[in-house]
Amino acid sequence: MRKAAWIFTLPLALGLVACGDSGNMTTEAASEATQGPTTGTATDETTTTTTTETTEGTTETTSPTTTSPTTTTTSPTTTTTTEATTTEDTTTNGGELTCEAYCGTYMEACTDFAEYDNMQACLDQCGQWPAGTPADVDGDTLGCRLYHVTVASTVDADVHCPHASPNGSGVCVAAGAPTCADYCTDYLANCTDDLNSYNDEADCLDQCSHWYPGTAADVDGDTVGCRLYHAGVALTDAETHCPHAGPGGAGVCVVQ
Repeated sequence: MRKAAWIFTLPLALGLVACGDSGNMTTEAASEATQGPTTGTATDETTTTTTTETTEGTTETTSPTTTSPTTTTTSPTTTTTTEATTTEDTTTNGGELTCEAYCGTYMEACTDFAEYDNMQACLDQCGQWPAGTPADVDGDTLGCRLYHVTVASTVDADVHCPHASPNGSGVCVAAGAPTCADYCTDYLANCTDDLNSYNDEADCLDQCSHWYPGTAADVDGDTVGCRLYHAGVALTDAETHCPHAGPGGAGVCVVQ
């Protein structure tokens, strides 16, 4: 009877051992199943973090790029355009304050006013005048004459060509400039007989009206002032000074 009981006990023990292994396998499987989602979660977190950093990087890169260059370009362009326009509006003949500019325009615009025999005669006369500025509209300057001859080239030549002439026609002339009336009075009084180059006072005034007035201090140059000076001193030495005071100037009252 004892031997039969031992045989019966052995299968029971083996069954218990088998059950124990199954339990371990179940535990390990459960453990592995639990670890699976943990790895997936780590991957998701990594992906999310990477995406966030990339987006932030893009935002930081984009913002400085847009505004600065656009603002810098506009104002200098506007200023330059305004300055260029102002300069053109306040100058005459493109701002060329030269005898060449004046004479070139005069010879074309004032063909009905025979003030100069040729271009060189115009340049010689012009060389005596104070330059002044391109903004001059009156006064004894090249700027004044250039202004009026420029206007004459487009409108009212009959009005503006005389202003642009050597005598200035009461506009492009200095205040207190020597006058033809004073000159003819002194000349006709002191230069008589063969020393007189005029038919009468009217002839003297007519010829004088085309000359550049100059100044009362002139003792040479092709001016009324020079002739007035020599007509005055002709009172004491007519033989010397009447030729200087005459229309031709006798090498003294001529363009120097």
